[in-house]
Amino acid sequence: MAITDRVPTMRITSRAALRYFQPVIGRKPWAVKLGWGSFLTFEFGQRVRQGEFWRGTWHLWIYMCTWHLDGPRGLLIHSESPRPMIARIIRRFSGYRLSTVEIGPRASWTRLEFDDKYRLTCTPFSREEEMDSDPSYYWIFFMPPHRTLSVRPRNLITINRSDEPRKRNS
Repeated sequence: MAITDRVPTMRITSRAALRYFQPVIGRKPWAVKLGWGSFLTFEFGQRVRQGEFWRGTWHLWIYMCTWHLDGPRGLLIHSESPRPMIARIIRRFSGYRLSTVEIGPRASWTRLEFDDKYRLTCTPFSREEEMDSDPSYYWIFFMPPHRTLSVRPRNLITINRSDEPRKRNS
């Protein structure tokens, strides 16, 4: 690995974070899935084999958070909806283009909009989680080459290497 390939953990602003989504704005994810619990994954770009799984060049993992998905007529599902309902509805999002991504003040929420009519809003699990001195990441965006954009409440937005162990306090 060349020394120029190394990306130290770096805190960035929410405005800077949004620029990392530019390669996938206007693209349809080729797979949207319900994972463990209420985790969601979105695959964008070329298919890349990772062990026994296929992932996209860009991979968004909605993770340790509460989320809700709204459509033109209101709430469709949320992170506490029955798993079969979540799985059925979320699979359809492989047919919709990611139109915009917004990150709220102090990274207290993130909203992804699809085809300008479906909105997925992610927030910390609770006010306590948001105020915790070391809150969990609530989404991670894997990007080439071996980088992640990770977001935690209180404006803890970082760029990290995806192929190196991450320190919890970074």
